[in-house]
Formats: sequence, C-alpha cells, structure tokens
Amino acid sequence: MFYEASIAGLLGGPAADLRFRDVDLVVVIGGDGTLLRLLQLLQEREPLLYLVRLGRRAYLFPDTPPREAIERLPILLRTGGYEVEEYRRLRVEGPGFRLYALNEAAVLALGSKVVGLRVMVGSRIVYRGLEGDGLLVSTPAGSTAYNYSAGGPVLHPDLDAVALTPVNPVNRAAGPLVVPGAERIRVLVERTIRPVKLIVDGVVERLLYKGALVEASLRGAPGVRVIREPGVAGRLRLPWLV
Repeated sequence: MFYEASIAGLLGGPAADLRFRDVDLVVVIGGDGTLLRLLQLLQEREPLLYLVRLGRRAYLFPDTPPREAIERLPILLRTGGYEVEEYRRLRVEGPGFRLYALNEAAVLALGSKVVGLRVMVGSRIVYRGLEGDGLLVSTPAGSTAYNYSAGGPVLHPDLDAVALTPVNPVNRAAGPLVVPGAERIRVLVERTIRPVKLIVDGVVERLLYKGALVEASLRGAPGVRVIREPGVAGRLRLPWLV
C-alpha cells in the first residue's frame, strides 16, 4: 500500500506520485473535491476507485461511516462481493491542452464583463452570439452539480448525453440544451474584452482569448470506475432528495 505523495510524509508511509505511477486501486478518503483533484492527477488512467466519505460535499460517495468503509474493503476485495459503476468523462481540447472532466467544462467571463460565444453541435449552430457569464458543458454525473444550480437539466446517469447550459444569458430565451454524447461540441470565443476562463471540474483553469476554440465530447475520454457494495446508492442521487 502506498500513500499519495502529498500526504505520505504526514502519514509516515511509502509515497506514490499518481501523476506518473500506474495503480490498480485507489482509496479516496474525502469528498467530491478530493475525487475531482485525484482524477486530474490520473488523467487517462482508469484504476478502480473506492470512495470513503469524509467531507461535507460528497455527492458520489456512499453514506457508510468511514471506519466501517475501511474495514469492509479487504472483505470486498477478498470475496469479490462488489459491483463496479462506471461514469463517463468529457474530453475537453483547446489551444495547447487536452483535459478530462467528470462534472463539467465551464467557459466563463472574468469580473463584471460579459463574453460572446458561438456554440456548435456537430455542423449546426445551437447558440449564436450567446452573451452572458458563459456556458457549462456537463456530463450526466455533473448535471446535478454546477449545471443544476445554474438551471440546467438533471441527466439520468445511463444517458449518453451532454447538457449545455448558458450561465446568466443576457437574452433569457437562450435556454439549456441536451445533446447526444457522440456529437462534437465546439465553443468559439467571439467577443470578449478580458481573457475568458475555461474551468474544468473546478480544479484546472486555462485562459482563453478572443478567437479561441474549445472542443468537447464524451467520445475518446477515459471513464471512472467506482467500487460499490451491492445495494449501496451511487449512480442516481437526485439533488432534491439528498
């Protein structure tokens, strides 16, 4: 057993830098933020993840008490008495980068300024001259997060789909849109005074300038594989019932 390099010294154990080391199983102790930061370290790798809730916001984590969850893990691995849930991630590409999002990719204006975007799904323009605070491109898993708070739709986790949700659009007629996951989504920064931020899962940020093009799709992205005990709620957790 190894500890992630940033905490190995505190715990007095052997270290593993997850940016460079291949692993088969990662025990994630914390909440949603911990999980999202871990996935950025893993990038394209898909080890099994075992989630132990120890955080205020832990939407994908089971409600099992931490000590009990830790004690259960060796039994589950020895007996094979677990299920593996798979979540889709979004592949996000732009000038000089490729990133992956479990929740969403957000193209957002900075400060009090608005941004003007053109958004295409496949060869069709779905938002022309979209002015406002920006746009969210969300996976089914992420549809219950920032997307839902911004007025976007909740997607059932089994859907092969992506939600597009304008953030505070100047034209209130610009509503959210659900598109097939196989489609290529292209977001062009048409108008802006200041640089625009691309924020992936609230963890990674990239600056975008006028003329920048960001492409996103569920195709070609690694998944997320989570160990669950049979009968433990995981995939479908509705925000109004939690």
